Amino acid sequence: MGTLDPILEVRDVSKTFDRVVRALDNVSIMVRRNEIVSVVGENGAGKSTLMKILVGVYQPDSGEMYQMGRKVPFPRDPLDALSRGISIVYQERGVIPHLKVYQFLFLGLEEKFTRLGRLQLGKIIGLAKSVFEELGLKCDLASSMYELPPSTQKMVEIARAILSVRLMVGMDGEAEIIPVIILDEPTAPLSIEERDELFNYLLNLKKSNSFIFVSHIIPEVMKFSDRIYVLRDGRVVAHHDLSSEKVTEDQIFREIVGRESYYDLWARYVYSAGAVEGRRVVLSVRNLTKKGYFENISFDLHEGECIGLFGPAGCGKSEIAKALYGEIAADAGEILVDSRKVKLKSEPYARVKLGIGYFSGETGKELFLFWPIRKNVSIVNFDKVTKRPLKIISVISFNAERSLAEKIMKKLRIRAPNVETECYSLSGGNKQKVSVGKWLEKSPKILVLEDPTIGIDVGAREEIYEVLLEMKKNGIAMILVSDDPKEYAILCDKIISIRGGVIQATYTNEEFRRLMGL
Repeated sequence: MGTLDPILEVRDVSKTFDRVVRALDNVSIMVRRNEIVSVVGENGAGKSTLMKILVGVYQPDSGEMYQMGRKVPFPRDPLDALSRGISIVYQERGVIPHLKVYQFLFLGLEEKFTRLGRLQLGKIIGLAKSVFEELGLKCDLASSMYELPPSTQKMVEIARAILSVRLMVGMDGEAEIIPVIILDEPTAPLSIEERDELFNYLLNLKKSNSFIFVSHIIPEVMKFSDRIYVLRDGRVVAHHDLSSEKVTEDQIFREIVGRESYYDLWARYVYSAGAVEGRRVVLSVRNLTKKGYFENISFDLHEGECIGLFGPAGCGKSEIAKALYGEIAADAGEILVDSRKVKLKSEPYARVKLGIGYFSGETGKELFLFWPIRKNVSIVNFDKVTKRPLKIISVISFNAERSLAEKIMKKLRIRAPNVETECYSLSGGNKQKVSVGKWLEKSPKILVLEDPTIGIDVGAREEIYEVLLEMKKNGIAMILVSDDPKEYAILCDKIISIRGGVIQATYTNEEFRRLMGL
C-alpha cells in the first residue's frame, strides 16, 4: 500500500438513537499512515458517537468499514477493536492514581506475562523500559501515577494504548496493522506548556502510529494536524488537507458553528481601557502571601471590572484565585470586600456570604452531577426559593425552584428535556451553562473565574462569554485565570502578569493584545 492509501476508513456511517435522534448522517472519514487527523465540531455534532463506533462501543445503523484496503465488519466491542489496532484515550484521566507506572502500563494485559500462576515482573519491567525508550517517554517506572504531572500521565495513557494494540495484534499475527490511536480531548485539562510537551511527544510517535485527534481547541488543531474533518449536526461539512490548503482559524470556526464566529466579533466586546475609572472598589488585595506559591500580591478591583491573572503553569495564578474564594488559606496579607476585612482562613461558603462567587470550567467542582438542574441552580440561590411560614423555619418552594431553573434554561439556551434532568447526562457546554447560570442569578459582587470555557466547543463558549459580559455590564467584578490569551482579551480590562509567584507587570487590555499579537 502507498503512503496516501487509507489504513482505516469508514464510509457513509449513520447512527440514530431511540429512532429519533440522528447522531450521524452518512459520515465518511479516513486515516492514512503516520498522520494526525483531527475531528472537530460543537457538542452534539456527532464526534463522540463516531469515535465509539470506531472502537466498538456502538454499532452503526448503516455504513462500511475498511482496514488496509479490505472491507471488514465494524468492531463488536472495544477488545475486538484493540485486536484490529484501534484504541482510544478518553478526555477524563483514566489513570489509577496509586498504581506504579509499570503496573498501570500493563493493566489488563497481565495474562500475557503470567507463567505457572506467577506474574513475570522482571519481564514486564524490562519491556516497559524498552517501550518508554522507544517512545521517548521519560519517567520513573516505579513512581505512582499520582506523582506524575498531568501531561506525563496522559503520555503514559497513550503509551499504554499503543502497547495494548501491539500485544493484542501480535496475538492474532496481524503484523501489517498500523496502530490508530483515538485521542478524545487529551489536552483539555492541560496548561499551554503541558500541551506543547504532549504534542512534541505525539509528533515523535507519528513515525510508527496514526492518530485521530478530537478537540475543541482550534489553534492546536491547526498547528499539529495533517488533515481536519469538520462535523456539524451529524454530517461532515468540511474536510481540509493542511499540506495543500491554506485554511484559517476563522474559516474553521465558521464551519463548526454554521454562522458568524464569535471570534469575528470578540473585538467589539473588549472593555475599553480606563472605562472603570471612578467606579467603586469592591475588592482590595494587599501583600497577599502563601509560602511556596505567591508573595506580596496587591491590587484593587472595581465594580464591573475584570482583572486577569496571567502567566505560565506553576506561576501561582491559580493559587491566588483559590486564596480569594477560600479553597486555600493565605499565610499573610489582607483581603477586603467593600472595605470589610476577610478572614484568611474562612471557608468558601463564608466568602459567598460576603459576595465572592467562584465559577470553574471543571464541572466536577461546580455541580452535583447526580442532582437535577433545578437543585444545582437553587443551591446558591436558597433565599430565592424559600419561604418562611414561621420565623425559625425555612421551607423550599418547589414551584419557585422550578421557575428559577426554567428561567436560567431559557436565558442560556440549555439543551435538556426539563429542569429535572440530572446534570451528569448533559453535554460539557450545557453543564457549564448551568454552572454560570446559578451565579448569574446569584449576582455576587465578585466572581472568580478559573478556566471558565475549558473543554467546550466554540458555540457554547460564545454563549458563556455573552453571559459573563452581561454580568460585567451589570456591575459584577471578576478575576480571571485561564490558559487562553484570547479569553483575557475578551473579558479583561486589566491583566496582571505573574511569574514565580510575584507580580511582574500590569497591562491594559490594549497593551496585552498588542503584546500577544491579537
